[in-house]
Amino acid sequence: MEKRLVVVFNTDANRRFTMNFRNPNEEISEAELLEAAQKLIDSDALDPMQGKPIGVHSAKVVSTDTQVII
Repeated sequence: MEKRLVVVFNTDANRRFTMNFRNPNEEISEAELLEAAQKLIDSDALDPMQGKPIGVHSAKVVSTDTQVII
């Protein structure tokens, strides 16, 4: 089973931008996540087409189970 952290950012263009992180630490607290996201925002390293991220809209851990047939 694969797990990923899905973080959705609000942008300055009034749109949303989604980032996925593989194998997240599932014990991360809301405060830790928001602090890490703010560091990403402040670094200006993100430049998506949807606009510059300005805050976190939501975050969740998603589990996927893949069954190979062939």
